[in-house]
Amino acid sequence: MLPEETDIVGEDYSDARLSGQTWSQRTFTNCNFRDADLTGINTESVVFTDCDFTGTDLGESVHVGTAFRSCNFARTSLWHSTFRNCSLMGSTFEGCRIRPLTLEEVDFSLTALGGADLRKIDFTSCRFREANLVRTDMRGAILASADLTGARTGGLKLEGADLRGARMDASLWTSATVGNAQIELMQAVSYASAHGLVVDI
Repeated sequence: MLPEETDIVGEDYSDARLSGQTWSQRTFTNCNFRDADLTGINTESVVFTDCDFTGTDLGESVHVGTAFRSCNFARTSLWHSTFRNCSLMGSTFEGCRIRPLTLEEVDFSLTALGGADLRKIDFTSCRFREANLVRTDMRGAILASADLTGARTGGLKLEGADLRGARMDASLWTSATVGNAQIELMQAVSYASAHGLVVDI
């Protein structure tokens, strides 16, 4: 069990079995959750800062209004988890099991998601400002009204994705693969311009 205090700093929960718990209005700073079992936990208005979730099982967990700031997710299991109005700003993901995942207006700004398998996830209205999406696989994903401005998109796979209403830099049209993606008229104009075409509307 967790201690009663709401501000927890530097605690080691590695290999802990904390599944199914509910955490509300707590802060965790520089805490170690390596290889912990957090399956099915529910968090609401919790803030994790500089925490290590390497090897952690967060499967089937639900997070509402929770922030994961500059946290490390390596070989973490997130499948069947839900994030609503959460922030993952500045966090790093490497070798994680992510799909399937339920998201509602999540902030991925400044996150490192390079090479992640994010196929067919619904990212509607999520933010990826200045995120690392190099070689990330987002084929078939829904990015309607998402914000990708400033993101690094070299080798990003967007084939079959829904990009309607998404905000992005012009460089995405030449750095990512977008075959069969759904786009709007003005995005089509931007795509043509990025490839050196002159569009006469």
